[in-house]
Amino acid sequence: MPRLARLTCAAAALALALPATVCAGAASAQTTPRAEDQLGALVGALFGDRLGLSAMDQAWLRGGRPLRDGQNQFTSRIDSSVRSGAVSASAATRLRADYSGLVDLEARYAADGRITAQERADLNSRYNALIQTLDSGASGYGETGGAAAGRAAFESRVDAAVAARRLTRTEATRLKADYQAVIQLETRYQADGVLSASERADLDSRLDALDARVGDSPNATTPAMTARQRLAALDTTVTTSERAGRITRAEAADIRVELGDLQRLETAYARLNVSADDSAYLDRRIGELESRARR
Repeated sequence: MPRLARLTCAAAALALALPATVCAGAASAQTTPRAEDQLGALVGALFGDRLGLSAMDQAWLRGGRPLRDGQNQFTSRIDSSVRSGAVSASAATRLRADYSGLVDLEARYAADGRITAQERADLNSRYNALIQTLDSGASGYGETGGAAAGRAAFESRVDAAVAARRLTRTEATRLKADYQAVIQLETRYQADGVLSASERADLDSRLDALDARVGDSPNATTPAMTARQRLAALDTTVTTSERAGRITRAEAADIRVELGDLQRLETAYARLNVSADDSAYLDRRIGELESRARR
């Protein structure tokens, strides 16, 4: 009798609830993939870790989405590692993007209502690799491939935001163009073969600003700020960055001049029924100024 059939019959005997036809069907070599998944779900529910099934496998067999549900926890671990200095900001950005890509993959695998054993093995392997990278400190992780390596994951997030109606198509197009501009800037920075700490910090701040504009941060517990609220917060950010020495007095003055221009533009837009292109333009200008203020 095949191993799957023996396990299924044992499960039936333990539960005292399965009709004999289930065991007979499990013994047959003609068992369909869907039937195997159903039997696997039963075995996972009854035996769990005793058969080597991970907690995620058991969740998938029950129709759950453990990677999606665990994204906040994973991101919190990254943030904690950044605060302690164990993981660099660039590595953290790449880890967050890669985990988001993994959640997207889980969703694609689950689109037909089930995740096969092969798909579960793939997800487990990718997840374990990310955990090992994070636990090891992710040294050089954010440097490999740089912004270009995260482009596909970023555009996938943007497309998902459009599908969820958090972004318009015009905003999505602008975000993708702005991400390409960061890639081009990174290429210029690397022209001499070295990416300095200040250059990496600049790239990180620009990528963080783009991430914020997508609006899908798993840590976001409040609605996205309006343009007026972002501009008000920018004034505080400029003062804080200047006092901390992250930007010079001259840079702070230049930013405040632009900030005043954008505040007047936002006030004018608030009185009008502006187009999506106008709103996207204002959003992009604010994002660029936020990046400069956070250097």
